[in-house]
Amino acid sequence: MSQLQLSRRLEGVSESATLRLNAAVQAMKAQGIDVINLTAGEPDFNVPEAAKKATIEAVQANRSKYTAAPGIPELRQAIAEKTNRQQPTLSAKTPWKATDVVVTNGGKQALFNAFMAILNPGDEVLIPSPYWLSYPEMVKIAGGIPKFVTAPLSQGFKIRPEQLRGALQGSRVKMLVLNSPSNPTGALYTRAEFQELARVLCSPEGQGVWVLSDEIYDRILLGKTPFCSFLEAAAGVDPGFRERVITVNGMSKSASMTGWRIGWSVAQSALTQAMITLQGQCTSNINSLAQYASVAALGLPESEFTAQVESFRRRRDLCLDILRKTGKIDLFTPEGAFYLFVGVSRCLRPGEDSYAFAERLLEGSRVATVPGAPFGEPEYVRLSFSIEENALREGCERIVRFLES
Repeated sequence: MSQLQLSRRLEGVSESATLRLNAAVQAMKAQGIDVINLTAGEPDFNVPEAAKKATIEAVQANRSKYTAAPGIPELRQAIAEKTNRQQPTLSAKTPWKATDVVVTNGGKQALFNAFMAILNPGDEVLIPSPYWLSYPEMVKIAGGIPKFVTAPLSQGFKIRPEQLRGALQGSRVKMLVLNSPSNPTGALYTRAEFQELARVLCSPEGQGVWVLSDEIYDRILLGKTPFCSFLEAAAGVDPGFRERVITVNGMSKSASMTGWRIGWSVAQSALTQAMITLQGQCTSNINSLAQYASVAALGLPESEFTAQVESFRRRRDLCLDILRKTGKIDLFTPEGAFYLFVGVSRCLRPGEDSYAFAERLLEGSRVATVPGAPFGEPEYVRLSFSIEENALREGCERIVRFLES
């Protein structure tokens, strides 16, 4: 038998660590092992009743055929309206239209579409580190080169203008990826911070750089800082940013619709058409019933989700209160999303990295976490607080006992 020769585009591309670890934990639970799983990036709340009702109505009305590749008109319009509300500075003059929207198989496909449509082999993509682990892998598949800009805990896990300016010097940078609120850190950029970055991108070095703004956690705000879409801030610096910013979002985190796989991109018309062409030859349309459910969910008032956000805030505070009982870890208070990114450098044995530490923690305390290495930080682990409070309390107490022992 001849040896399988895979495509070179897969060289150096890693499997998703979060999906792999979550699958391993589920296998342990199936064997009856008492494991507390803090790995999954998934809200534990139910899908809104309005979305369920809309799905049933769509089934009964036989609206389950193929749709247009970029989505049904009413969903694209609802997404355009949501984006306009979050970008009032821009939309007051040039509002987004339904035709500027591509509905995708989760936010992940929207990101992938953008990378594939814009990048050429050798193009560099600036990615602030820590980062969501799939960004660099997608860039590699698209032929690009990930270029990391370190944003340490001392900076609140956010890059500074001088860092961006330095990264642009003498480079082949084609794109900057921003994620606010952030996975894995929960860091949230302010309007002023985004505007400072936008000013750098107005310099000669930054003129041709695209910005991919991942705003999937926009609703999950845990502090006093309000959410600001990057393009809302950047448009106050230069309205021309409309032509080089792709806004990505979805229903998975904001409406707990993870398995429904509804994401989207909003971008200028030429790029949108390119991504429609790409998607038409890749997956075509996404699940038709989930689209009707999303129209209903997007029509709900913010008050419908207040209790969920409050619950995440309580859980965050609960975790921090317990984990502060040990002085062996470094803690950051997230302002968004539902993760704690915990520094464990003082807990590592000689030669040990976050993978080995996470395995030791799982064996010694039966608590599953995600190593920080795939997120760009080998001395951190990520904890998700998107599980019910009793299990979360027990998990954090187990971690403290393990570290103190």
